[in-house]
Amino acid sequence: MVQQVSDTASNRRDQIANFAELLKKASARQRIFNAVYYGKKRFKTVEDVANATGFNTKRVTEIAKPLAEGEKLFEQGRERVNGRTQTVYRKIHFVERNKRKILKLADNKKALDSFHTKTNPKGLKSTQKIVLRVPIKIKIKTKFIGIEAVDQFARTKKIRANMIPERLSPERLPEERVKQGLVKLLGETEVPKDWGGESNDIFTTRVRLKGERRRAAFALKGPAKKGPLVPAMMGKNGDQIQRLFKSPDDVFFVQYEGEIKQSIVELMEELAKAKALLGQEVLFGIIDKRDTYRLRLAYPNAFRPN
Repeated sequence: MVQQVSDTASNRRDQIANFAELLKKASARQRIFNAVYYGKKRFKTVEDVANATGFNTKRVTEIAKPLAEGEKLFEQGRERVNGRTQTVYRKIHFVERNKRKILKLADNKKALDSFHTKTNPKGLKSTQKIVLRVPIKIKIKTKFIGIEAVDQFARTKKIRANMIPERLSPERLPEERVKQGLVKLLGETEVPKDWGGESNDIFTTRVRLKGERRRAAFALKGPAKKGPLVPAMMGKNGDQIQRLFKSPDDVFFVQYEGEIKQSIVELMEELAKAKALLGQEVLFGIIDKRDTYRLRLAYPNAFRPN
């Protein structure tokens, strides 16, 4: 038996936002979703859904299977109907109760972007802050660091402010080339491949700070993103920084060849404090356009195309 989606106050908004994100710009999924939840029947057969949507049964199963097995928008099972065993889709009470809200957010990007959740604070106004309260006896060790603190980036100390042009050619490097350059400087031999569930773009145990090896994770944002970088631009659900800090590391960097807003730094600081509750020192920093240019000027060969 598939366990029903929980409806606790702490995660209800996250669940609603995740379901809305799944149905956003997905008319076929929305048609399947509406067909399953239409009316009072406890479940719908694959033929019921096919008749309601105009899809053939094969297409229904192709669309519905990942929604039931991976995302739990509804349950999939087998029932004996009209003398034969058929694939059926069962309603989930939590989703049924919040169906209208889910569809409203799925059809309204502005509303979804401003829908604040516990794990994804992209709806917070820039003047709001995450407050972390800890027992007074716990000493939290966190520190904001610049790229020059990393031994492998030490040449950037020689790149003074008046040596950095307003624009290099190209003005912004592809994310993959930045990744290749950083991996090369850090002494790694393999360039990590991107995949949808990644918590970081680069994980390494070879970052050195004053000769000491540390574990580090990097989140990179390439030229596909435009304008100043804010938390909402970090990942499909705006939670890439949160996922970054779930990595088993104690040094964290966000890189973007453009302006990085204060809200990114503030979020990183709060997540660093939370991680430091485990007793470890947590270091974090950003690599914005000027710092990326410093790296490109100090190590031109590392960032040239292979």
